[in-house]
Amino acid sequence: MKTKVKSMPIVMPNAEYQANDAVSATDIKNWINLCPKVWHQLKYGDALKLGNTIIEPPTALKKAFRDGELAHAFTLEPIRAAEHYVVCPSKATKAGKEKAAEIAAAGQEAVTQAEYDLSSNIADAVHNHPLASKLLSFGTPELSFFTQDKKSGIEVKARPDWLVGDLIIDLKTTGEGGASPEKAIKTIANLNYHIQAAHYLETVQAKEFNFIFVEKVYPFAVGIYKLDKDALLEGRSLREQALKEISLCHTDNYWRGYSETVQTLSMPRWAFKN
Repeated sequence: MKTKVKSMPIVMPNAEYQANDAVSATDIKNWINLCPKVWHQLKYGDALKLGNTIIEPPTALKKAFRDGELAHAFTLEPIRAAEHYVVCPSKATKAGKEKAAEIAAAGQEAVTQAEYDLSSNIADAVHNHPLASKLLSFGTPELSFFTQDKKSGIEVKARPDWLVGDLIIDLKTTGEGGASPEKAIKTIANLNYHIQAAHYLETVQAKEFNFIFVEKVYPFAVGIYKLDKDALLEGRSLREQALKEISLCHTDNYWRGYSETVQTLSMPRWAFKN
């Protein structure tokens, strides 16, 4: 639980940031969706296993994370991306496996041609957008922030995609039509991105948080948004309550499951046929 608190932004590898036990925006969002027992296992426990088999995330989820990782690198850190990622033939072939091994030995990472093309197209779309290109013309990507939440005493962390002055910019990749205002706000609400925005603003002590949504299909449309006061207040309230509950669980050293008493469940109205 005890981690050295850092108050200034620092540059560190993402793996080192992820290994730090401070509570992140993702941890807070997970807290809202899970019971404390499951959350604790996910946050502090070993890799989830079934017998001797490690449970991997679903393929679709892994691909979404991969697409997002590459899009961020190509858009926000193009020099590093050009040096680190190398197009490799299919690893299903002997030549592909040998080439991938060579790339790894050189300290680089193999990507498919399709991954390279998609990430390049996303980066081009963002940098050709009149406002997005202006927002990203100055600033720093992937700075890490660590501090202690004053109310709960919990150590927290944040790693903004892009920081320029008092403005945080967060890049989101999405499907066809997902960058429209109507779909973007639904995504924000469904995935609790308003909590992420509130957490980043508080942890970084920034004044504004903008989302850049970019679609992963041609013509790679872009939308840029910020949340209104009510949405941010709701995000702050949910964040504050989650940190308070996490702190209490740490204090009591007790992480309950979903229910400790018999609860009465009611069927949803759509389940009734008559």
